[in-house]
Amino acid sequence: MFFSMLLDPESWENVKLIHAGTHPGVLEALGTTEKMISYRQLFDDKGEYKLRDQVRQAQAMNPKDQGTFEKTIIKLDEKVNIANMVFTGRLLKIFPLPGDPSHRWASPADMQENKFPHEDMNSQYMNFSSALVNTGQGNAENLETALHSLAEYQARHSGSVLPSESKVKAELLLNQLDIFGRLRNIYGMLSLVFLGVFFYTIFRHDKDFTGITRYGWWVIFGFFVLHTFGLALRWYVSGRAPWSNGYESMIYISWTTVLAGLIFSRRSLGGMSATLVLAATILLVASMSWLDPEITPLVPVLRSYWLTIHVSLEAGSYGFLMLGAVIGMLNLILMIVAGNTSKDRIYRTIRELTTISEITLWAGLFMVSVGTYLGGVWAISF
Repeated sequence: MFFSMLLDPESWENVKLIHAGTHPGVLEALGTTEKMISYRQLFDDKGEYKLRDQVRQAQAMNPKDQGTFEKTIIKLDEKVNIANMVFTGRLLKIFPLPGDPSHRWASPADMQENKFPHEDMNSQYMNFSSALVNTGQGNAENLETALHSLAEYQARHSGSVLPSESKVKAELLLNQLDIFGRLRNIYGMLSLVFLGVFFYTIFRHDKDFTGITRYGWWVIFGFFVLHTFGLALRWYVSGRAPWSNGYESMIYISWTTVLAGLIFSRRSLGGMSATLVLAATILLVASMSWLDPEITPLVPVLRSYWLTIHVSLEAGSYGFLMLGAVIGMLNLILMIVAGNTSKDRIYRTIRELTTISEITLWAGLFMVSVGTYLGGVWAISF
């Protein structure tokens, strides 16, 4: 599909492959009610970009002042730019410039304009272009040979900046497993089960549910290990701590939430229920469209070992503090439903959950206090 877009951009410009979003203001600016639009629909009859003025205004705003409309416009403009780079052949920067100290790479469009007149580089470009054209004509025999030759050329001239084969496989595995998306659903379903069992135990005091609580803890622990594996895999792929942007912060805070629940709610079915509800909610937020899961380079201010120390404590504390708050909400519900028949048992559960909530909040307060202090140290040393 990608090669087809390179070879026949005019046909692909009319295919509805760009998701415009659902914001009424954006759809009105485009003059359509469709969520999926083609590249051509973004331009008027004179070839003028329909969103030019809106994009300029949105980009000129301070990020904290940008509303949903501005963020949607910027995100859509990014998609348009990517599509344009694919159609013009500028997205594939696959030809490293031999001997270049800054490791510049060129795209097929750059090579076509003869910006880098280097014999070995031009030879690779000609082989790749010829194989690509033949593939478009139904003959893909030379494509694998051309790609293999190109890979050797890249390793020869820019091997130091290429990701290792193990990292490439790890990133493919991370994308294929979709660990955090699956855990969102698992935590959500388990939260409903645990809440149902928890409220059932409140009114059936004649039965012993200790075994259910113990087995439930181990079930959560098993998925916590999977959560930890997902974070570790992302850490390995990116080469840095996985809590440097909005998406990573959400999946990390969800992890600390489950960690807090496992530590302080080992014998409390109510505490584990609150843990699962909060973890599922946070991962649901992480899956929202405005949080991009893309692994990107760090901004200069975050290129420090303090990212691992300060941010981990600050963001990690949110999981503990929010869990304490959710357990408090669960206590309020129990106070509302407390009746004469199970009043003693409910208030005993309330006291238990209150203790867990207080301990969790103290742990979160300690983490955020230490993290804030270390943040000041980081600011002074920056």
